[in-house]
Amino acid sequence: MAIVSFWCLLMYMNLILHWRNIADGAKHILPSGCQLVSKVAHCRYLQFTSIPQDLPSDIQELLVDHNYVISLDENTLKRYPDLNNLSLKSNRLGRIDLNAFRDNSKLESLSLQDNTISITHNLVSMGLSSALSLRWLDLSRNALNEDMISTLLTNLTSLEYLNLDYNDIMRLDSSSFEGLKNLKELSLQMNHIYEIGLGTFDRLANLKTLNLAFNLLPCIVDFGLTQLHILNLSYNQIEWFFSREVNVEFQLQKLDISHNQLLFFPFLPENHHLHTLLLSSNNMKFYKKHFDEYSSFAKFLIFEKNISNITTVHLWTDFIPSDLSKLNVVDISRNQFDYLPDGFLAAMSSILYLKLDWNCLQIFDLSRKQITSNLQFLDLSNNRLSGLSLEESSSSLHQLCYLNLSQNRLQELPRQLFSTMNSLSTLDLSHNLISLCSSSTNIAGFQNCLDLRNLPSLQQLRLSGCGLKLGKEVIFHGTKLTHLDVSYNQLKSLDFLQDTSKMLKYLSLRNSVRFFDNIDFSAFQSLTSLDISENNLTTFPMSLLDLTLQSLDVHENNLTLIPVSSSYQPLIRSLNTIYLSRNSFDCCKLSWYDIFTKSNGINIPDLKQITCDFSNYYMLVQEIPESILHSCHWRNGGTLLLLVLIFPTCVTLLVALILLFLLFKQPLLKIFKKHFRTSSSY
Repeated sequence: MAIVSFWCLLMYMNLILHWRNIADGAKHILPSGCQLVSKVAHCRYLQFTSIPQDLPSDIQELLVDHNYVISLDENTLKRYPDLNNLSLKSNRLGRIDLNAFRDNSKLESLSLQDNTISITHNLVSMGLSSALSLRWLDLSRNALNEDMISTLLTNLTSLEYLNLDYNDIMRLDSSSFEGLKNLKELSLQMNHIYEIGLGTFDRLANLKTLNLAFNLLPCIVDFGLTQLHILNLSYNQIEWFFSREVNVEFQLQKLDISHNQLLFFPFLPENHHLHTLLLSSNNMKFYKKHFDEYSSFAKFLIFEKNISNITTVHLWTDFIPSDLSKLNVVDISRNQFDYLPDGFLAAMSSILYLKLDWNCLQIFDLSRKQITSNLQFLDLSNNRLSGLSLEESSSSLHQLCYLNLSQNRLQELPRQLFSTMNSLSTLDLSHNLISLCSSSTNIAGFQNCLDLRNLPSLQQLRLSGCGLKLGKEVIFHGTKLTHLDVSYNQLKSLDFLQDTSKMLKYLSLRNSVRFFDNIDFSAFQSLTSLDISENNLTTFPMSLLDLTLQSLDVHENNLTLIPVSSSYQPLIRSLNTIYLSRNSFDCCKLSWYDIFTKSNGINIPDLKQITCDFSNYYMLVQEIPESILHSCHWRNGGTLLLLVLIFPTCVTLLVALILLFLLFKQPLLKIFKKHFRTSSSY
């Protein structure tokens, strides 16, 4: 029976090891140093000067990045006929023989990033021509120019993905990608492209994604790539985007022209499938209110196949000829819009996400005729808004989840502005001078107060710097707030949070409770993040020691110590991050500091800025000299140390007195007797 049990145990252990090997991908370290995982060979950072030849012949992926391989000879890869992916990033590769890939008919992916291909690009071109099944090619970071590109890409008809990022390409023409009829994705970002000739991409009938970001393109005045799905033109110098006027359906779905110099809203294709339009950080605005729309126009002269075409565009018109009804995401933040023409947003009937922050808008219409009921995200922060127009009811915004109105000039808002926004979960009203309605508000006297009560969907609310003076007012009744920021206000007490104290997880009271003598956080049992910085607090709230906070910010106060005494206290056990700098900590009372620094898992981002005070001299806690610590040791000795110091002194004085007494005892007695010697009467 024992023998049977023993063999069963061996079989069980063997099975466990077998499954473990499968889970680990059967890792093996070969003599060359390569790590073999299944059929993938990892040979990175091994200082190879050539491809290793001790690998299994059936490997499918070979990763030889960050070595010193200088060439691929005719027989280098002959041993690996099943190779599908070869990566040679960051080597010194400069030569690929003519038949280097002759025996690798399955090779589909090749990465030659960060090598020296530009020096011998003609030889490399001949070698690449033998990779007949190549679909994915990375030639980024090789100092290639446009002439080299034309040579290298000759006969690569099977290529579907091409990466040419971080090279020295300056212009493109019809010969640049000739023959790449199957190319689907092309990336050319971080080059120096300033000109794209006519017909450059015309033969790329299957091209779906084109990335031209971070170049020097000045304009796009004849966009006609009807087959494209994604076009990235961000970080160029584009002032105009003008689509070709053809009665053809464009497949474009995402267009990014952010971080350019656009002066006007782009002239999009009339018939398209655009759902994402990114135009942030440009110089766009509408001009009709500032100029006569017929006072200026531009004529574009376009040559194509020896045929010239003149297109006239009125510059100051607010009319947008493009169909905007399919747009879901629109970002026109960080521009110069001071108004939006009537019907501009209404034309975006499918809009879900709209960013208009960092513009110059002074009024915004939230009525149904301007904004579709599908809108879920709206950012109007950092404008010059002094009011919100509500000619009709805002009841159409039933789907709105996020609304940011911060950093504006709003003062008088409709009392029930948010009452019908049934899905509103995040609201930011920071840095606007507003008043909030409470249960004790006199409606007749406070017509301009904003009512935030009875909004069950509201979870995150930011009211930083709103000039609020809050005490016992009930202003959040009927909400389920989990995140609240009331920093940079004047709070008289925390009683106004009594309806939300049990639900709050994040609370910011930065620079808001400067005149509190004692703050009691015992009711905030769900709190995980608290910011009470910049409040000149002299006493650390004892109630925090029993909370399970994960993040605590107490920097820039007047705290002399943190009253923690053990690493087992709830606060210490739960805390992940704490900010402590710019306080008045006592250099001789830093036992709390040792607890924080020795507790595993507590991060102190401003650790190097924490200072302490020793006799009105401030020094970094991490650099306290031994002499100061020695002085603190004696200072912190207390009554016992005082007795130790006084007792020897007292004993010494007592001994001295006794000696003096004994020294002068006989003379003193004689003088005393002589002075009082008289006859006594009987």
